[in-house]
Amino acid sequence: MTTTAVQLADIVVPGPFSGPLSYRIPVDLSVVVGARCQVPLRNKIVVGIVVEVRSASNDDKLDKLKPIDTVLDATPLLDASLLDVAQWMSRYYLYDAASAYLLALPTLLRNGESAELIREARVELTIAGEHLEASQLKGKRQSEALLWLQTHGAATPSELRRHGIDRPHWRGLIDKRLAHEVALSVEPRAPTGQLRQSPLTLNDEQQSALLKLHDDAFNVLLLEGVTGSGKTEVYLQAMARTLAAGKRVLVLVPEIGLTPQTLERFQQRFADELVALHSGLTDKERHNAWLQAQHGEAAIVVGTRSAVLTPLPDLGLIVIDEEHDASFKQQDTLRYHARDVAIFRARQADIPVILGSATPSLESLHNARNGRYQHAELKQRAAGRARPQLETIDMRRQQHEHGISERLRYRIADHLAQGQQVLLFLNRRGYAPSWFCSACGWMADCPFCDARLTYHRGRHQTICHHCGYQSRPETTCPDCGSHELMPLGAGTERAEEALEQWFPQIPIIRFDRDAITTADALNRQLERTREAGPAILVGTQMLAKGHHFENVTLVGILDLDAGLFSADFRSRERTGQLLVQVAGRAGRGDAAGEVLLQSWHPDHPFFEPLLQQDYPRFSDQLLRERQPAGLPPFGFLACLRADSAYPQQAENRLAEMADFLLQHPGIRVFGPLPAILSRRAGKHRFVLVVQSDKRSQLHAALEPLVRHYPRQQRALSWHLDIDPLETL
Repeated sequence: MTTTAVQLADIVVPGPFSGPLSYRIPVDLSVVVGARCQVPLRNKIVVGIVVEVRSASNDDKLDKLKPIDTVLDATPLLDASLLDVAQWMSRYYLYDAASAYLLALPTLLRNGESAELIREARVELTIAGEHLEASQLKGKRQSEALLWLQTHGAATPSELRRHGIDRPHWRGLIDKRLAHEVALSVEPRAPTGQLRQSPLTLNDEQQSALLKLHDDAFNVLLLEGVTGSGKTEVYLQAMARTLAAGKRVLVLVPEIGLTPQTLERFQQRFADELVALHSGLTDKERHNAWLQAQHGEAAIVVGTRSAVLTPLPDLGLIVIDEEHDASFKQQDTLRYHARDVAIFRARQADIPVILGSATPSLESLHNARNGRYQHAELKQRAAGRARPQLETIDMRRQQHEHGISERLRYRIADHLAQGQQVLLFLNRRGYAPSWFCSACGWMADCPFCDARLTYHRGRHQTICHHCGYQSRPETTCPDCGSHELMPLGAGTERAEEALEQWFPQIPIIRFDRDAITTADALNRQLERTREAGPAILVGTQMLAKGHHFENVTLVGILDLDAGLFSADFRSRERTGQLLVQVAGRAGRGDAAGEVLLQSWHPDHPFFEPLLQQDYPRFSDQLLRERQPAGLPPFGFLACLRADSAYPQQAENRLAEMADFLLQHPGIRVFGPLPAILSRRAGKHRFVLVVQSDKRSQLHAALEPLVRHYPRQQRALSWHLDIDPLETL
């Protein structure tokens, strides 16, 4: 047999490999690009993705190449365009190939499970069920199940369970012949664009925005709209155009909590099939949803960051809601930004992208102002609603208790008396951020991190929010022996306790990672909010992102001062975005909104444009500050961080890397410096910031460095972050 008669497959396999490995194709196997194979790697069998099938060349050492063990898929799971996106991710973010390619697959497929849909029958109303008044049913839960199905249409048992409708309740409808189970179709379905609900009438700004989006070619529309200005309606009408043309839509949202809300909005509008993809699903649910998308059964996919590589035949539009949000950036392993990957994917597919935000990132604004993106502004709230009034409270001149000023407390009482709801934002969970000795000033520190332990009263524990260390609070001060130990400062748990004492008849609904641990728990809290009448919502950033609270008329921001003095150059941008996003929760219904910002520095110039609700002027100010220093978006950054149990070892490694990088033209290096959190989980952390005016020069310096230095060594590891959101 001649060398050229031997067929080889280049396969991406798990491991620290920058590209695929070659395997021989046995004569009795048929292999296609984009399919999975099981192949030997060292002393085990692993699952890999075929990226090329070719004839062997004289350069291939056939005697050293192992044969493919098993072919798992007869047809491709990933098409050529997605393989190109994965290859670009590996190359751009300078990370191993497998992390990018395997990111496109759900866990069960990465583990070698069959790519066959595990189908559930759908629960669908009969004609009698469609026309029966839900209130006529005696059982409350059955009545709720009937009303939900009448509103949203047929659904699988898994979907019903996620919306709080358990098996006995929908089975009861079947027993009454108000519903029946229908087997799911296995055939791909072309999108129709058929509507269940009529679109709203667009105002002039919304209409102008929609006209700027071109459906038949790659283009990016930055949709900058104040909170409540109707950005979602622009998304919906752009999606309707795409679906009516027989093409599909991918929608990315930053948080799991927004996925059910967004999905519900889309289900109310469109008759086409929708699926959700996020980490709150079980492996089986995610497996099925992914395969529905890949098989062409879903017209719309709504997902969080990792859904960016979901295969969708005839993809026609990508929508990225809250494009500025840091949740779109992966902060470990392959540190990709889903927004940037989505834009690259759209360019490859020659389709449009909508980036929506009330507070666009400075990078997106810069691209819009330079003409790379289309730019549409929605300056007025939809339906003529007034924007909320913003006011600062000078904490230096106010009585305050548990972090809540006297003035804010009075305003809370006024709004509750009018039958409205109040939202209080405090970006610190737990009862208090410190456990403190009032006699000598000692504070409880984490033994493994350079961080304070947060006191959680509900569990009566002090917990490190960085490494997870937990302990019982000290009862005797280890420094002075005093027993005068107490919590210092206020977190959401303490605010909740104080509010329960001040307003005993009012529901206090807490939104943070301690109170809400699953997507179902979040849905229950949101449902409780909708049904509560006068209520106080207290929580962290979980409350700030995209939620529509119809009855909230007062927003109190308890503390944003930390963002004014951070060493991170992005801190003020993030703080300003957070202020605008939280303030935007007020007055989204018929009643006017009010926002009170507590601060110990109310006259700080940072607040001035934000209090005038002028985010464009605020962003212009930040851009002017960054340009002379060559900071993004005017220059390009990468961040190297080394972690070691021995601080000198980490610092020395980064110093070596700095010398290596400075041999390349156009490179500036800052550090090595201790990270802001200089010790975490027992490891000392140092950072090296690499800067260049040209992206090509930055990559030209970093590519050989990545090849030269192993990422993992005994007692030392390092990682690289391209386009970091955090540099210290």
